[in-house]
Amino acid sequence: MRKNRNLSEATKQKISNSLKGSKNPNFGKPLSPRHKDKIRQSMIKYWETIK
Repeated sequence: MRKNRNLSEATKQKISNSLKGSKNPNFGKPLSPRHKDKIRQSMIKYWETIK
């Protein structure tokens, strides 16, 4: 997250809770087919490296 400020666990939890579900800026927005394909390809690459 931040480079120069250490956050307490309580603060991290508050930030996490404030961005969950419908409060998330990308909630309800569909991914484009191109974006889905990029994610798919990167996950395939990732799983090949950890086998």
